[in-house]
Amino acid sequence: MKKTGNRETVLILLGIFIVGFFVFFTNNFYKSVWKKSGLEEAEESRVYESQYEMIVGSGKNEFWQAIYESAKKTAENHNAYLEFHASDMGTGYNEIDYMEISIAAGVDGIILEFNGEEALKKEIDKAETAGIPVITIMNDAPDSKRQSFVGVNDYQMGQAYGEQVAALMDENTETALILLDSEKGDFEKSQIYSQINNVIMEQENGKNIKIQAQSLIPENKFDIEEAIRTIFQSPEGPPQILVCMDEVTTECAYQAMIDFNMVGEVKIIGYYVSDTIREAVDKGLIPVTCTLDTEKMGKDCIEALWEYRQEGRVNSYYNVEPEFITRNELPEGGVNLL
Repeated sequence: MKKTGNRETVLILLGIFIVGFFVFFTNNFYKSVWKKSGLEEAEESRVYESQYEMIVGSGKNEFWQAIYESAKKTAENHNAYLEFHASDMGTGYNEIDYMEISIAAGVDGIILEFNGEEALKKEIDKAETAGIPVITIMNDAPDSKRQSFVGVNDYQMGQAYGEQVAALMDENTETALILLDSEKGDFEKSQIYSQINNVIMEQENGKNIKIQAQSLIPENKFDIEEAIRTIFQSPEGPPQILVCMDEVTTECAYQAMIDFNMVGEVKIIGYYVSDTIREAVDKGLIPVTCTLDTEKMGKDCIEALWEYRQEGRVNSYYNVEPEFITRNELPEGGVNLL
């Protein structure tokens, strides 16, 4: 009987050991899975005081991702959570839909890339009526009830691009094409186009240059690729200077220049410093590209919302200075710029 008792004790201890080992193994296994998937952070969820929304057109662009990361970090410093939405993220919602959802949810603030639509302007006014401040970024809606704008004004951007076109001109330059996004498509009213044109006309050879503009929709990359290829295949040939004003257009123009063996014949003025554009600038294939401080832009958006919530007022305009860089000015080890 004594031996039987000892045997039962051993079996009990063995069972406890096996169960303990299984629990330990399982716990560590799932901790590892949670850590890799980010669920560990989700489990220890943080309660925020404020909820902000960021709504843009082309969220897959590195430019908007960089701004979002900066804004998100700044929001967390103010105990606010920032959610990102874009019309090209496959949800089936556009900017107007996201505005309506945000207003219905009663969020504490909205950062919006205005796309020029009158219906979207009405949503900005609805948000203001509901007590939700709206900060427009990159494209402004000055005649709406938005609280502030973060970006470069069109006059300033046109002047800066015009100076870059002038720097690339020589006695053989005859054509220049400015690719504007859809919001700037009314060329007669576009300060960007007007200023580029004015700066060129002031140059010695300016009056002999044929300056044209074309409207593109940067959210649809396939359409942009087709439009760029059409430009390069036109009977009169591509322009000698091609001005690009967004990341996707710059990358498509660069690829078309390579595909049609037009290196040296077309001078591209780019926009942003994505990996592809950076490589092209570094090789001298794109002589110059425009940059903006995306970290500052993201921070300014959140600071504007924070100031409005604290003071009930905010600066109507947060200016961003455009900067143009060449291969000699590329920063080492990546950039935090547009």
